Amino acid sequence: MMGVIGDSIMRDLDSLSREEAVKYLKFLSGLAIAVDGLWFMAVEKATDYDKALEMDVEVWTGYAKVVVKRIRRNFNINGTGLQALKEIISHDPMWWSMGDLKIIEDSSSRLAFEVIDCPSLMAMEKMGREKLTCEPVEGAYLEALAAAVDPGIKVQALKLPPRESPDEVCCRWAFVMEG
Repeated sequence: MMGVIGDSIMRDLDSLSREEAVKYLKFLSGLAIAVDGLWFMAVEKATDYDKALEMDVEVWTGYAKVVVKRIRRNFNINGTGLQALKEIISHDPMWWSMGDLKIIEDSSSRLAFEVIDCPSLMAMEKMGREKLTCEPVEGAYLEALAAAVDPGIKVQALKLPPRESPDEVCCRWAFVMEG
């Protein structure tokens, strides 16, 4: 059995300042998004765009169910409805690397979710990618996330890429409580 000799190589998270902890969490979130992009491109190269997209949607749909279950367990969020979804999204590390997000309560039965800065979209734009994964992948993720919180919440795409200018909002979605 191997043992660790000397100092641990693990980051001492308890010693981080609040600012360092936030920076570190955003960094880790960004790495996860980068792995997703690299994974997608590797599958696309080995097969084709359609197969890579199909698999990416399957992965993100499954991840949504896992993330809701783990957030509920670790942060004691047990409710349903739009307020519970809003809390789940605020705990979801998927969004932490985004520069700016907004959740706007339009009414008691609707939340608007706006992504201002999206590293994935910016990377696809920089690469000149014509086929964007935003709508099918993010749409599937948000639908699975909403359904895992409350099956009565439906998702609507309000604004999707491509953008005319990098100054535009990346995407805008609505979560609507039906029934």
